[in-house]
Amino acid sequence: MPTKRTGTGTSTHRPQITTTAYLILGLLSTRDWSAYELAAQIDRGLTEVWPRADRQLYKTPKRLAEQGLVSSRTESTGRRSRTIYSITPAGRKALREWLATPPDSPSLEFEGMLRVLFAEQGDVEDLRRTLHTTIAQARASRELFESHERYIASSDGGTFPERRHLFVLSTRFMLGHFTHLESWATWALAEIESWPDTKAPGSDP
Repeated sequence: MPTKRTGTGTSTHRPQITTTAYLILGLLSTRDWSAYELAAQIDRGLTEVWPRADRQLYKTPKRLAEQGLVSSRTESTGRRSRTIYSITPAGRKALREWLATPPDSPSLEFEGMLRVLFAEQGDVEDLRRTLHTTIAQARASRELFESHERYIASSDGGTFPERRHLFVLSTRFMLGHFTHLESWATWALAEIESWPDTKAPGSDP
């Protein structure tokens, strides 16, 4: 299988590395991946934690290669070829340094809450639909992480058994998050049950 390598050098003056870039470095620290495989890994629950990864996924590995933090090689199979990325020693060093720094404050990307905040510009049925949709979305996401939890338990850690203890920590958080989201939306539906519209004051919380 012919291969072509690029981006193996290091850069002493790197631009600021984004959190998405560190996410990619973290995934590459476990094994080599193609961009398609990285996308598949991110779709397995990481978009719920860091949705921006989806929008930057295919550009970020190339930037990391330019910075010397990953190397890339082209593998050909028949008429098809794909780029495989590997973390470099400089990339591992950057990842270790990032892990030693304090994280940014948590942020929440929640369109449903924006619709709640501006609900007086629509009608009460719009608000009810938003809350029902939020409940359905929370249940679907919780079911996804419940399936992850079952898989981790039944397979002693899945694809990366040496990282099982970390998967348990993160999965427990995500289950609690979506349980809380469903609980809040259910409570909000009960609160607005008697509202004639979204402009008149409802009952106090």
